[in-house]
Amino acid sequence: MFTILIDDREKKPYSFPDFNTEQQRLDVGDYAIKGYERHFAVERKSLNDLATSCGSERDRFEREIKRAQSLARFAVIVESDKANAQGGNYFSNIHPNSVIGTVEKWPTKYDTLHFEWCGSRDRARKRTVELLTEWDRQYLR
Repeated sequence: MFTILIDDREKKPYSFPDFNTEQQRLDVGDYAIKGYERHFAVERKSLNDLATSCGSERDRFEREIKRAQSLARFAVIVESDKANAQGGNYFSNIHPNSVIGTVEKWPTKYDTLHFEWCGSRDRARKRTVELLTEWDRQYLR
């Protein structure tokens, strides 16, 4: 079993009771596999955070995505569903079309990136574990 690294800047870290975890500064993402943080990472986003990252924090977020291009896999896990984003159910003033458009366009521009709408925080946490486990099996075993 692998150890999950949690970025030490993560404001609302997931708990992973079935895994060993360690906090440390990650160059990219919020979660990674210890020893493979330069290969795989998961970025957690609430819907509010995603909207801000597509709007006023767009340049900063895109710089992180560009850094992630050195990884084999980089996923952005969204703790909401697409319908909430389309409905503008977030605090930012950015138009929903801009959020959805960014989520759809950036994976075509950045090879290792993909976004996943998970519907809730708990499902996003579970999907984070699934992705890390899948990457561990697929690439590291």
